[in-house]
Amino acid sequence: MKIFSQILALLGAVLLLNACAASKSSEGSGLTPTIYYKPTIQLDKNKCSSASLRDLLSPEGRVLTTLCDSDYAQCLLQGSCLIDDQGLLTSYNYHSTKDGLARFIVTDTKACPFGYGVSNACLDPYFSAAADLKIYKLGDVIYIPRLVGAKMPNGEVHDGYIVIRDAGGGVKGAGRFDFFTGYLDHRNKKNTMARLGFGDPKNRIEYRVVRGEEAARARERRGFPGLKKSILEEQQE
Repeated sequence: MKIFSQILALLGAVLLLNACAASKSSEGSGLTPTIYYKPTIQLDKNKCSSASLRDLLSPEGRVLTTLCDSDYAQCLLQGSCLIDDQGLLTSYNYHSTKDGLARFIVTDTKACPFGYGVSNACLDPYFSAAADLKIYKLGDVIYIPRLVGAKMPNGEVHDGYIVIRDAGGGVKGAGRFDFFTGYLDHRNKKNTMARLGFGDPKNRIEYRVVRGEEAARARERRGFPGLKKSILEEQQE
């Protein structure tokens, strides 16, 4: 009986080690978060000198609009921006780089109110993130317990599921995610995800990668690669 008990104890230890290894392979020491957003920029060329103006170019090289350097840098850094020209709103999205210059496109706010991620996947505030697409695939889903039950600024209560819809130059490695928070940056006190620590890359937040039917249901709830109907209706009102 003593030998049998020892065997059972050994098997239990092996199973525990395997479980820990499986957990570490999907979660590691927790995800490393940052936040990105879509800035709204008041078009005012008089707030900077003519030498500090930059053209926002289309893929064909056509001038879409002209911005001050600082505003241009924000559009490029965040990957998209909303330009307010005396009440006329135009949404721009980074498209590509050609001849060393960033190129942008005008986005259809009826189809994708917050702009596009990768492969024209619509950005979904508080429910989407950018990741390293050498490790993750477009449409992969992660589950974050910290988000469950949290009320987002748009009124939605989070279910903890985040869909990968985008990539970013500084988003590299397993467990590294950049969370999209609509028009609110990480400094805004109304940004629930920022208050929960998702704007600080020093934080390590528990998560797991979701597969199979669980992931498929999460994508369906959010309307991936588009957006769920209620979000589109809200933006068109």
